[in-house]
Amino acid sequence: MEKSSAKVYSMIAVLVGTRPELIKIAPILRTLQKRKIKHIFIHSNQHYSYEMDTAILKDLKIRKPDYNLNVGSASHATQTGKIMQGVENICIEQKPDIILVHGDNNTTLGGAMEEKKLHIKVGHIEAGLRSFDYSMPEEINRILVDRISDILFAPTKIAEQNLLNEGVNPKQIIVTGNTVVDALYDHIELCEKSKLLKKLKTASNEYILVTAHRPENVDIKPRLSKLISLIEHAAIKLKKKVLFPIHPRTKNKLSEFDIKISKNITLIDPVGYIDMLSLLKNAYLVMTDSGGVQEEAYILKKPLLTLRDSTERPETLSANFIIDNSKKKFNEGWKCFKNNTVSWDNSFGDGTASKIIVDRLLEKKL
Repeated sequence: MEKSSAKVYSMIAVLVGTRPELIKIAPILRTLQKRKIKHIFIHSNQHYSYEMDTAILKDLKIRKPDYNLNVGSASHATQTGKIMQGVENICIEQKPDIILVHGDNNTTLGGAMEEKKLHIKVGHIEAGLRSFDYSMPEEINRILVDRISDILFAPTKIAEQNLLNEGVNPKQIIVTGNTVVDALYDHIELCEKSKLLKKLKTASNEYILVTAHRPENVDIKPRLSKLISLIEHAAIKLKKKVLFPIHPRTKNKLSEFDIKISKNITLIDPVGYIDMLSLLKNAYLVMTDSGGVQEEAYILKKPLLTLRDSTERPETLSANFIIDNSKKKFNEGWKCFKNNTVSWDNSFGDGTASKIIVDRLLEKKL
């Protein structure tokens, strides 16, 4: 890794590609805007839905992106190449001192690689996460981006230790907390105004909240069928209805594979951030394959079962059970919640991560 030079970053580029990133990057964008720091906001639209993105931007009270790359869905290589090309053109024109990338997707990788080739500094937000599962493309992206980043904003001490174990210079790492806490604290009171539960004719603790969108869960028919069977098992065992905000990818695959949904499961359209917080806060149980939802559910102290066989968020494992799509593991995990043998120890910070990140960018000495 290159050693960061001592300077103030007078022009900052902020790159996102997905809706979870919009949520986590919003506190940083608001902090930059509040302090009147010159910056540009780039959205690759790696995942794009006009309705979903518009709703989230409105809920988070952030402006529309200055640039939209319109990358859309494609193979890893195609997405990464388009992102590199788009970011290159923008940054040659705008000449930022540093680009902030977030997380572990193709936008993160493409943006970081292109900026290094242009000799522009890279700051990686949510650096150091590791699942140690190299079958996940996100794990490859995380490792590569951390290797070429100049400043690594680790959300937790565990993430920091992962980086140190890999030989990263300690001077390049700063533990910030996770910006998901900033976003949640900023908006949690607003979710009381959500009318979604009333619209769905349900109430607090009367439903299981499910989200699932990862290719390994939904792109293979036997795997998706097993997932739906598990969700139905949960509904019957706990005697609760299921609310399932359906991701476009998952919806398309259910139709393509002709997988039927029982009356215990209510599929609903994707919701905005405030409505999603309301669903999380009032859920009896959360079942998800989303990293961000894992964090939010854990911070809200909700019973949490992860629909994967690994997680890059081990901080949640005191009250998060990795059940893959196994009914046996579901039963074991739920028994622990029922017997109250779990604990929620917040390792994700106190809601000041965005301030710490921006303060760091404004320091004269790195």
